[in-house]
Amino acid sequence: MKKILPILIALACAATAGAGSHAKPEWVDGASMQFPHEHYLTGVGSADDRATAQERARGEIAKIFSSQMTVNSASQATESTTQASGSKDQNSFSQSVALSVENVSKKLLEGVEIHETWQDEASRVYYSLAILDKSKAVSAVTDKIADMDAQVKQYYAQMAQATDKMPRVKAAMKLLALFKARKDLEADLRVLDGKGMPNPVDEAAVKATAAKTLEEIEIVVDINQGA
Repeated sequence: MKKILPILIALACAATAGAGSHAKPEWVDGASMQFPHEHYLTGVGSADDRATAQERARGEIAKIFSSQMTVNSASQATESTTQASGSKDQNSFSQSVALSVENVSKKLLEGVEIHETWQDEASRVYYSLAILDKSKAVSAVTDKIADMDAQVKQYYAQMAQATDKMPRVKAAMKLLALFKARKDLEADLRVLDGKGMPNPVDEAAVKATAAKTLEEIEIVVDINQGA
């Protein structure tokens, strides 16, 4: 009996541990203490299968940025249409800046990890917890904004120093496209750190100068009626 008792105690402990591993995690119904909001963005997804639950969890984090991404897409489509009759350089540069912002947003979502998946034994429903480390995401966004700020200084100098009209106009177009893209990224940054990133230049003054430069353009429509 003395030999059997330790075995029974060990089996009871093992059974208790097994039951504990199936206990409902705190994050299913609310915030995770392990991943506080100050340092992480979290998303919870549920479904009848593991893969769908994980995908929905990632989607919950994507929703935090999705409204901004939707605005970006709509604005870009309008911009491309209204500028199509103007400068080809302006249109192509605006598209390249938009693509750059899209790549940053994609990089943010690639940083989302599935930390845990739990299945409710009664309902057989799977629950997944997705996390995004804010510090890594902030680094990706701030690096891109810093790159844009360097380009702003470069094109502003070109606009100020150019003696011919077209180089000034091209630089002005690029400045305005960069300011728009920077605004989009800064909105994502505020979601992550609540602060944003101060603009090293006087954006209002630079925009005013760029707008005045664009007034130098006169669009001439040449209709070739043929012979």
